[in-house]
Amino acid sequence: MTVAVALLVGSAIVAVVAPWFLHQLAAAGFDPIVVIVGWLVAMAGVLGTAAAALIVMTLPHQTHGHPLGDLVHSAWWEFTRDAPELLAYQGMRWLAGVGIAGSALWLGFVAMRERGRRSRRVRQQLAVLNIVGSRSACPGQGPATLWLQSDRPLAFSVAGRPGLVVLTEGLRRQLPPDGVEAVLAHERAHLRGRHHLLIATVQTLRRAFGFLPLFRSAPAALREQLELAADLSALADCGAAAVHNALMTVTGAGTPELALAMARDALDVRLRQLANAADQPDPVNRLTTCGALGAALAATPFALASGVLVGISAIITVTGALG
Repeated sequence: MTVAVALLVGSAIVAVVAPWFLHQLAAAGFDPIVVIVGWLVAMAGVLGTAAAALIVMTLPHQTHGHPLGDLVHSAWWEFTRDAPELLAYQGMRWLAGVGIAGSALWLGFVAMRERGRRSRRVRQQLAVLNIVGSRSACPGQGPATLWLQSDRPLAFSVAGRPGLVVLTEGLRRQLPPDGVEAVLAHERAHLRGRHHLLIATVQTLRRAFGFLPLFRSAPAALREQLELAADLSALADCGAAAVHNALMTVTGAGTPELALAMARDALDVRLRQLANAADQPDPVNRLTTCGALGAALAATPFALASGVLVGISAIITVTGALG
C-alpha cells in the first residue's frame, strides 16, 4: 500500500509542476517539437504512474522478495497485517480495482462522445464548404484546396482523409504568390503532422481528467506549439519574409472552431519566434533533445515515488528506534 501511495504522490506532483516547467521551456524559445513531446510524455507518465499505483493496490498482501516491498517491510508493515487493518487493506484493494475499471470506462465514454461530436461537426462544416467553395487538386497525394468567394483573407485546414485546406479569394488578392504558398505550406504541415488528431486527443484527456493542471493546460499550450511547428515548416519551404507577410495579412476571425487556422492562436508569440528563427532546428539535436526530455519526464513520477518511499522508510526506522 505504501508503494501505491508513493506512486500516486509522484504522479500528482508531476501533474501540478510539469505545466509550469513546460511553459518555461516554451517561453525560452525551445524547439516547438521538443515542447510538444514534453507535454505528451508528461501526460503519459502521469497516467501510467497513476495506473501503476492502482494496480499495486490490487495486488495480494505479499511483498517479500520485491525491492520496493523490502524497502517498506518493517514492524509497521507487519502491524498492518492484523485483522482490522487487513480488512481495511482488502477494502482498499477492491476500491483500487473499481478505480481502474471506472477510470478506463470514463475515458472510453468521453473519447467516444467527443469523437462523435467532432465527426458530426466536421461533416457539417465540410458539407457547407463544399457547397460554397470550389476545389483545386494538389499535385501528388497532398490535400485538396478549397477556395471560398470572400474578400476576407482567411486560411484554415479541416481534418479528414486526406484533409482539406480552405483559402479565400481575398487572401489570393492581398498576398503575393510566395505569401499564398507560405499559407498553403503552413496548413499542409498541420494535415501532414496530424495536428488535428493530436488536439482532439488532448482535448479528450482534458474532458476526462481536467481536474489535474497538466491536462487542463495541455490543449491551449499544444495549439500554440503546433502553430509554431507549422510556421517553421512553412519557413523552410518559403522563407521567413513570406511567412511573416502571411501572418500579418491573414485573419483568424470567422474560422471554424474545430479547424486549425493560420492566424488565430498566439500570433504575437509566433511573430517573435519567427524573427529569431534564422535556422531550422538540427534534426539530430532535435531528436537528442526530445529523447532526453522525454526520458526525464517519463522517469520523474517514479523517481519522486522512490524518494517518497525512502522518506517513509526513514521515518519508520526512526520511529521504531525511538520506540
